[in-house]
Amino acid sequence: MEANNRRLYTKIIEQTYRQYTIPVYQRLYSWQKQQCNQLYDDIMDSIKKGRNHYLGSLVYFEKTENNFSFCPIIDGQQRVTTVILLLKALYDMADDEKDKTIKNRIYHSLYNDNCEERYKLKLKSVDSDNQELEKVLMGNLSDLDQSSNVAINYHNFIDRIKTSVELEQVSIDEIFEGITNLEVVEIIIDKNDDPQLIFESINSTGMYLETSDLIRNFLLMGIKDAGKQKEYYKKYWVKLQNDVGKDNIEKFFYDFLVMKDARYIQETKVYDNFKLYYRKVNNQEYVFEEIVKFGEYYKLIVCNNSKLFGEKSNQLCALFGLLKHSTIYPFLLQVCDDFQGVQKLYRNDVADDEVEAIKSKEEEFNKILFLFGNYALRRAVAEVPSSSLRRFYAGLYNRVFGINKVNQKMYYKALESYLCTLKTNDRMPSDKTFEDSLIYNNMYKKSKILRYFFDFIENDNEEPVDMSDMTIEHILPETLSNQWKKDLGEARYQEIYDKYVHTLGNLSITGYNSEYSNHSFIEKKKKFKEYFCAGKSKVKILNEELLDETINKWEEDEIITRAKRLSGKIISHYSYPDNIDTTLEFEKYYEFYIDNEEDDGGEYVNNQSYKLYGFKYDGVKYRANYFKKIYVEMIRILYSSNSGILDELAKQNFKFENGTKIIFSKERVNQWQTEIAPTLFIETGYSRHMIFWWIRELFKKYQLDIQNFCILFTDKE
Repeated sequence: MEANNRRLYTKIIEQTYRQYTIPVYQRLYSWQKQQCNQLYDDIMDSIKKGRNHYLGSLVYFEKTENNFSFCPIIDGQQRVTTVILLLKALYDMADDEKDKTIKNRIYHSLYNDNCEERYKLKLKSVDSDNQELEKVLMGNLSDLDQSSNVAINYHNFIDRIKTSVELEQVSIDEIFEGITNLEVVEIIIDKNDDPQLIFESINSTGMYLETSDLIRNFLLMGIKDAGKQKEYYKKYWVKLQNDVGKDNIEKFFYDFLVMKDARYIQETKVYDNFKLYYRKVNNQEYVFEEIVKFGEYYKLIVCNNSKLFGEKSNQLCALFGLLKHSTIYPFLLQVCDDFQGVQKLYRNDVADDEVEAIKSKEEEFNKILFLFGNYALRRAVAEVPSSSLRRFYAGLYNRVFGINKVNQKMYYKALESYLCTLKTNDRMPSDKTFEDSLIYNNMYKKSKILRYFFDFIENDNEEPVDMSDMTIEHILPETLSNQWKKDLGEARYQEIYDKYVHTLGNLSITGYNSEYSNHSFIEKKKKFKEYFCAGKSKVKILNEELLDETINKWEEDEIITRAKRLSGKIISHYSYPDNIDTTLEFEKYYEFYIDNEEDDGGEYVNNQSYKLYGFKYDGVKYRANYFKKIYVEMIRILYSSNSGILDELAKQNFKFENGTKIIFSKERVNQWQTEIAPTLFIETGYSRHMIFWWIRELFKKYQLDIQNFCILFTDKE
C-alpha cells in the first residue's frame, strides 16, 4: 500500500488515459447541497488566503492494460464525484473565448480522447447514479432526473459560480485555481492488501456509514471479479433492497441475525455479528441466497406486499406493524421458512395433486399469524410490559421445537400450547384479563388499536363504512359542562369522569361535527339521530346506544354496559384458544435477566412453581443450584477468558471504598472466600441482590454485554 499527499486535480483527475470507477458495492452518491456549499466556501476561503485545502483521502486500486489505467475507488468516491460536478459546472459557465485555456484543461480532465466510448468518461459511478452523472457530463440536461443529488448539486454549483462571478467576488480563473489547490491523501492498494480491512479502518473515523453499507461492502468487496461483482449486486443486493425497502434494510439484518443465532444481540454489533455468521457459514453463494430468501419473508412480514404469499397472510402481518410489535420479526422469519412451500401456490409451479395439501399448510400458516396477532393485541390492551419480548421471541422457536422435533408435526397446536401453558408474564393474557382491560383501561391513548377494533366491529357486514376520515368522539365529553356535572351528580361526576372518560364504553365514531361534543347526552342523541336519518352518518353498530330510545342518560352503568357489548364482539373475534394440548413437551427454561437493578428476581425466587436451574451465558447453559455457585462459576468463566482483570483486583486486595472486607485477593484472608485459582480468592458471602450487582460490575470491567447473561429457572416437578 502506497500513501502520499497529492494535488487532487493535477496529480489524479487530470492524468490521461485512466478511468476512475465506483464499484457497485459502494453506496449511492449522497452528498447534499449543504455539503457542496461547504466545499465551495472552503475553496473560496483558500483562494482568499492563498493556501491549499485538504479534502480527505482517496483510496483506489490501479490496474493498467495497454497503457490505460482502471482505478476502482474504495474510499473517497463522494468527494471525487462532487469535484467532478464542480468542474463540469465551471466548464459550462466559462466563456468559450475568454476562458478557452481553462475550458480546454477541464475538458481533458473530464474526458479521455482517442479511446472506446465506454472509456471516454474519467469517472463512472455506481449503476443507478451513473446514468445521471453521464447525462451531466455529456450535456444531456433535458433528460436529467432533477430530484437526484447529482442534478441538484450540479445546478447548485452553477448558481454559486454565477453569483460569485457576477458580484465580482472571484473570477473563473480563480475558482479553477482554487480547485487545483485541493489536496488529498492518495492511497493506492496493491494486490497484497486487504481492501476490506483498509475500508473499515478508514471509515471507523470518517463519515458515518450505516450497517447496511458496511455489510454490502463486505459481501461485494470480497468478490474479486468485477463482472461477477456487478452480477451479484443486481441479482441479490438490488432485489433485497427492493423487497425490504431502503428504510427497513438496517432492521432486516438485525432480525435476520437474531433469527439465525436464536439469541439477543446488540443493534450496534450487527455488522460484527454478520461477519461472524458469514465466516462460520463460509459459503458465499449460500449467504447471498439466504438474505434474498429471507428478504422475501420480510416483504410479507413488514411491508405486507409480498406476491408470493396470499392477501390474507399480508393482512394478518399488517397487524404487527400497527401494534409496533416488531420484536416478533425474527421468530416469524423462521416460521415463514418452515412454510415456504406455500409460495408454490403463487409461483404457479404446483402440481394438481399438491394443491389441497399446500392450501392446508397455508391455512395453518395463517392460523399461526392470527394466533400471534391475538397474543400481541391482548398484550397491548392489557399493557403487559414489553421489556422481555425481544428475548422471549429470540428463543421461542428453539424452546418450542428445539428439544422435541415431534412438535413440528403439530406446528400450530404446539405454539398455541406453549403460549397458553406458560406461567410467566409472557403467557397469553386470559379472556378475563383482556375483557377487564378493554372495559377499564385508557383506550383513547391507543387510538390505532381502537380504530382497528371499531373498523371490524362496524364493518362485519356486507355494507362497510369508511371511517378513516372520521374522528374518535367522547360521548361523555373531555370537558364537562355544568349540565353534565348535574346529570352525573355533584357527588360522583369527577369519579365517573376520571374512571371512564377515555375507556372503550365512552368512545365512538359518530361523524357529527365536533362543535356538539360538549352538549348534553340528550342533545347528542338528537343530533346523531338527525345525522343518521339524513344519511350523513352510517355508523350504526358502534352507536346503538345513541339510537336507542330507552336510553336517556349516560352514567357509569351505561358506559360499562356498552363497553361489555363492544368488548364481547372483540373477544368473540379474538377468542382465547380452546382444546389446548397440555401433553406436549417444551424446553421450559424461564430466563431472568439482571440488567434491571430494581428487579432481584423475586417473581421467580418467591414463587413455589419454579426452581433454580443455573444460568446461561453467551448461549450456553450451566447448571448451578444456588446463587453463590452461579457467581463462582461465572467468575471462573471470566477468569479463563482473561485473567489479567481479576488478577489486578487481587493484587490490590480489592475492597469497597471505606470498607474493611477484602473481596479479591491473591491469598485466602477469611473463611468466606472461595478459591478460583491458586492466586485468586474471592469473597462469596453475599445476598442474591449483591451477587447480581457484582456480576453486572464485572461485565462492565470486561466490556461484555450483560444481555448475554441470564439466570435460568424451571418448573418444579
